[in-house]
Amino acid sequence: MIYLDYSATTPPSELAIASFDDASRRWFANPNSLHAPGREAERAVHDAADGILRTLGIAGYEVVFTSGASEANNLAITGYALKNQRHGKHLVTSPFEHSSVTACFGYLEKLGFEVDVVETDADGRVTPDRLAKALRNDTILVSIANVNSELGIVQPVAALSALVAWLPHAVFHSDVTQAVGKIPVSFQNVGLASFSAHKFYGLKGVGALIRRHDIQLEPIIHGGKSTTQYRSGTPSAPLAVSLEKTLEAAIAGLPANADAVALRHARLVAALAKLPGVVLNSPVGAVPHIVNLSVLDRDADDMLASLDERGICVSKQTACSSGSTRSEAVFRLTADERRARTSLRVSLSHFTTDAEVDAFVAALRTEARR
Repeated sequence: MIYLDYSATTPPSELAIASFDDASRRWFANPNSLHAPGREAERAVHDAADGILRTLGIAGYEVVFTSGASEANNLAITGYALKNQRHGKHLVTSPFEHSSVTACFGYLEKLGFEVDVVETDADGRVTPDRLAKALRNDTILVSIANVNSELGIVQPVAALSALVAWLPHAVFHSDVTQAVGKIPVSFQNVGLASFSAHKFYGLKGVGALIRRHDIQLEPIIHGGKSTTQYRSGTPSAPLAVSLEKTLEAAIAGLPANADAVALRHARLVAALAKLPGVVLNSPVGAVPHIVNLSVLDRDADDMLASLDERGICVSKQTACSSGSTRSEAVFRLTADERRARTSLRVSLSHFTTDAEVDAFVAALRTEARR
């Protein structure tokens, strides 16, 4: 098997599995319980949260453990809007957000909120001047992902969040799921940030919302005691510990791993440029981990099936929206229906080898001729 779908999920590392296993044996008790084992489990959850903040290099934030980035996005966007609507009902986002973000804004529109989707440049980036035009005195939330999951577009989060900081009641939220462990992430002026462990070799079923202490949210899960007022339910000390350990490893290994991915990316892009009928959709400046391409004469579903038969794993769009007939992200960027309906996402890792890249290109060359 040649696995080139790391942006959908990564294989859990031995560290992720071992830390979960060890914590499951040591801190099996309910962290909400008042007896000694419960207090030890609660301490393990809090220690994991503190470790995450140290790894990210930030202070003055709370780590709200969630089931993943989708839940974290829902809590951040819906929770903030509902709690702070007395200050305004104007929300801003970008056209290149994950479905767990866009669905929240669709829901809030039905509740009477006004949502503006800010324009981007030709490479899909939200520039500060474009965002400035969209901001108003009654803007309360801006949500723009650090890295787009399908095209790899990198947004200038530091510059954008600095603009939002000038507004009296506005908060900047960023889905950093595809950025953590791939590129350096800045949290300056970022009030809320979401990510998921399984994108950086952690376990599925755990993620986090990073909440600045001055930001109040309306919970989206009600009832049940927990270690935070913002997410009811029994916390999992083993999942929290595993998330902390895998995040620490991802950040520590970022420079070397990013260099390895850049080499594989350069090899892949150079080879794709020689294939007739294949066009690159990922813009200049995208993260090297994500390469979106279109094989213009082949239906995306047929191409996926053919590659799968050869033992090659890639995606059509993102795993969370792969039922669509076309890639909305590619269509928004290129305004080309054909490219949007024939697009594939190849996502690379530092584990990807030259041989795997070459085998994928060879298979693509053969399949493109059919």
